[in-house]
Amino acid sequence: MSDIGVDETLVETLRAYADGLKRGFESKGRYQPEDQLKPPVSTLLQAAGSLFGLEVRTHTEILADDGLGRPDIGVFTSGLLTGHVELKAPEKPADPTRLRGGDRQQWERFKGLPNLLYCNGREFVLMRSGERVASATIGEDPITEGANAVSAPAAAKLTAVLREFLRWEPIAPSSPKQLAATLAPLCRLLRGAVLTAVKAENEELTALAKDWRRYLFPSASDEEFADAYAQTLTYALLLARIEGDTAFSIDAAAKSLATGHSLLASALKILSDEQARQHLAIPFSYLERTISAVDPAQLMKKSKGDPWLYFYEDFLAAYDPEMRKNRGVYYTPIEVVHCQVRLVAELLRDRFDADRDFTDPQVITLDPAVGTGTYLLAALEHSLDAVEARSGTGARRSAASTAAKNLHGFELLVGPYAVAHLRLTQMIHAENAKPGSDGVRVYLTDTLESPHKEPPEHLPLLYKELGEEHERARRVKESTPVMVCIGNPPYDREQRAQNAAAGPRKGGWVRFGDGGDDSRPLLQDFIEPLSDLGYGVHAKNLYNDYVYFWRWALWKVFEQQGGAGKGIVSFITASSYLLGHAFAGVRATMRSTFEEMWILDLGGEGRGARKSENVFAIQTPVCIAIGVRRGPTDGACKVWYHAIDGSTAEKLAALESIRSLADVPWIAVTANEPHEPMLPSTGGAWNTWPRLTDLFPWQESGLQFKRTWPIAADVGTLDVRWRTLLASSSRALVFKETRDLKISKEVAPLIAGSPKLTPLGLLTPDEPMPSSQPYAYRSFDIRSAIIDPRVGDYLRPSLQHCHSERQVYLATKFTLQLGTGGAASATCYLPDLDYFNARGGRDIVPLYRDRDGREPNIATGILALLTARLGQSVSAEDFFAYCYAMLAGPAYAETFADELSIPGPRIPLTTNPRLFDEAVALGREWLFLHTYGERFVPTSRRAGRIPAGAIKCAKGTSDDPAEYPESFSYDAAKRELRVGDGRFTGVSPEVYEFQVSGYKVVQRWLAGRMKERSGKRSSPLDDIRPERWTFDNELLQLLWVLEHSCAKFATHAALLVRILGSKLISADELAEPTFEDRAGPRPSRRGNTVQETLNL
Repeated sequence: MSDIGVDETLVETLRAYADGLKRGFESKGRYQPEDQLKPPVSTLLQAAGSLFGLEVRTHTEILADDGLGRPDIGVFTSGLLTGHVELKAPEKPADPTRLRGGDRQQWERFKGLPNLLYCNGREFVLMRSGERVASATIGEDPITEGANAVSAPAAAKLTAVLREFLRWEPIAPSSPKQLAATLAPLCRLLRGAVLTAVKAENEELTALAKDWRRYLFPSASDEEFADAYAQTLTYALLLARIEGDTAFSIDAAAKSLATGHSLLASALKILSDEQARQHLAIPFSYLERTISAVDPAQLMKKSKGDPWLYFYEDFLAAYDPEMRKNRGVYYTPIEVVHCQVRLVAELLRDRFDADRDFTDPQVITLDPAVGTGTYLLAALEHSLDAVEARSGTGARRSAASTAAKNLHGFELLVGPYAVAHLRLTQMIHAENAKPGSDGVRVYLTDTLESPHKEPPEHLPLLYKELGEEHERARRVKESTPVMVCIGNPPYDREQRAQNAAAGPRKGGWVRFGDGGDDSRPLLQDFIEPLSDLGYGVHAKNLYNDYVYFWRWALWKVFEQQGGAGKGIVSFITASSYLLGHAFAGVRATMRSTFEEMWILDLGGEGRGARKSENVFAIQTPVCIAIGVRRGPTDGACKVWYHAIDGSTAEKLAALESIRSLADVPWIAVTANEPHEPMLPSTGGAWNTWPRLTDLFPWQESGLQFKRTWPIAADVGTLDVRWRTLLASSSRALVFKETRDLKISKEVAPLIAGSPKLTPLGLLTPDEPMPSSQPYAYRSFDIRSAIIDPRVGDYLRPSLQHCHSERQVYLATKFTLQLGTGGAASATCYLPDLDYFNARGGRDIVPLYRDRDGREPNIATGILALLTARLGQSVSAEDFFAYCYAMLAGPAYAETFADELSIPGPRIPLTTNPRLFDEAVALGREWLFLHTYGERFVPTSRRAGRIPAGAIKCAKGTSDDPAEYPESFSYDAAKRELRVGDGRFTGVSPEVYEFQVSGYKVVQRWLAGRMKERSGKRSSPLDDIRPERWTFDNELLQLLWVLEHSCAKFATHAALLVRILGSKLISADELAEPTFEDRAGPRPSRRGNTVQETLNL
């Protein structure tokens, strides 16, 4: 031993290691440095293990997975997997928290591993579950110094790090949340290994994947199979451990699960096939070793309440956050579940004479997206407590036995299915009841799969149990009369065009039927009414999981038994069906199905102008709905509504306090037609005024590039991005391909009759950039864009067709609530999808339907009616200006804040000629300003010239690239705006805080032009920013526009009051817009082209 307590043998081993590194890098250079490190690092670990009395072997033949790699070396001690080593090039830091780019992404994937050593040759950093435990260096740089790099003090520290790494033992997680965080990265490791093997056409894994599709899930992709494999194995092992399997191994787990969890037992046998296991030894070993350390009693002891309540949500958040989002896995707060269960139980007792509610023999309950079983458990617990209160403790066992037969659940994901099986089985056993020979009735199945699909014949013996379970689930779908359908279906909208063909689509049998000419999909009942109402363009919003589940539930409970079904459906879902045009058919079907319906609106809008807290960790507003029917109905459904406001905690407390329907101050929802919104009328004169959509019947979505790099604050930046794209060796990646637009795709030119456009992938690096145009990116924010169909997915031919020097576009919100500030903005340039306030929809209203300005986008008869009532001629421009005057000032949203809680602006149309003219004059002035002087130009003004205001540029912002502004600030006391070193004086707080429906115009304008970009990044091209600041003049123009606009706010507010006090035209006096009115123009491919559009 040396004088500092380190074995001389290890010092010599380190010197040999360092000398080997130096020789290797001298002979091979810096080529594949990680691969060069593998042999010497492996030898070092084996030598260190010998000195510590451990038998160490390493495994470096680990295949790469889905793009982010796998740890370079697996380390085993005494035959058990101990940890991994991740190697980095010598010039990179060994501390993973300091890594950047792809290495950083890789670290995010690896950080959950329980024992991971990072090494760059010189430095060793030990990480455990994302935390830095220890680190040491070999001394100096071994690649340049060789054996001389090693010092005794450094060797002593490194000895301690290596000993700590090699002597790792799994620590039993002390809580379900910690267990979820521990298992997630190991399950992900297994998924990656399976996917890699399948992609590499490994014989055993490929055969398993084919059988999985053939006998169970025909449409499963390779990725879905790998995920199912990993989760099945992980949760089967965990379930066996939780249920007390002490002699723990994969084989023992399969045997212990055979009773009560036969599907998981069979799946475990199949997936842990000996030959397949050989290719997955490392992740298998990690999972076995980690799960064997789990102490079920300790988990129960440390948990408050049900330890498995939110386990899978925690697991999936760590395992795959994107999958969690796509699957809609946001498990329901228990207060929500209890509220739904209590109210449904009350209806079962009062409307169906089911004294034992969910445990009554006549009541069959199904949760079609059961998750971890929370709804079924809550229903069972509620009913058992009620039975005990009424009949005594001894009655619980019989009731639990009945519930074991009558409570059903469907689940698509293996993880939550396993947890639901565990929880429900434990609860039934706790009542001394038995679930039956085939276990609890929770099935691993796709709810939306056809109930008529027969299982494959002659299943292999190994797949017999899985096939039988699949068939049991199908029989429940096909013939079991369900009385209660309850739960929290997933919400995930499919972002694909109807005619796109890439990959399997969501919606299954509900959307597509069984195929063949005689099969009419259930979803058609939601879709077909839209055409008659002129809402067909909105149908794409119906392609959402929660809509499919609503339609399935209505069919299952009420229609399957010849249309005479009776029962209850209660879901918590997105609340968009209460109002939007797309959901008119949904509402009509609900009203014709239910006899009575109750809606608890929980709000939760996290992205719009009026934000509110959500009961889930999502930004989509939600509501609870309960619909009931006792037999045939006359279609006159009573709808009751109540909104619960406040913080998340206040909303949950309010739900917990609801014990009965009588506890809620319901408001009756009245409707003249079944498709009308399921929201209460705001009352008063508001509902008598015409909707803006009935005055200007054609609305369109703005342009959507699906990538941000073709839009920039200046043309020079666009040109650099274009040249960088064409010079890139990874053109497709840099371009950011989408499903609909690839660099190899041939696209038609925007100009009919023009030469064909060469696909981007075939352009030479010196190809000049297509001409750019001014582009209305956001309200008052005009940028430059390459409006070319090769770089933008949806460039709206209908808008291109009618775009001209006469056109002007009004933007507002029709399906989302309007917030503080102006309720409309306007532009003369082609607008972005998110133009109005950074959230887009079908919200653009063109003044004209043609380029020549001869066909105004105004409903038939309105101008004639106004001319008659006012006693003066009214032009299309006058009417447009009048409506803009009503909306563009903040007084409109302030005055009608309550009314606008139901989205969709309405216009008070005065019959007083003088008031009408005042509004037209104000609207014309604002339109002149808001189009930067390009439209509605007064005779005393020059086009494109905004009158100067009191705001001045006191000091110009430096145009030195080194001093490009990184921030801006505002001093309200001094009324001064600072941009970098530039100063603008006379800026009032009203101008600086100017808002369009909650969108802060000045602040967002500036943020988009700072050195560090704001907003989403679609491609590395987005990182190409303006080289120097050249925007002082544009900023001054913006400030003047807002200054002059604010000066008219008081006038606008007073005018609005006077108009509201005058005699107004009601909506009943106007003819309903025709289908032709609502339909947008159809661009011709001949004759009338959009040539001028591209040269404006």
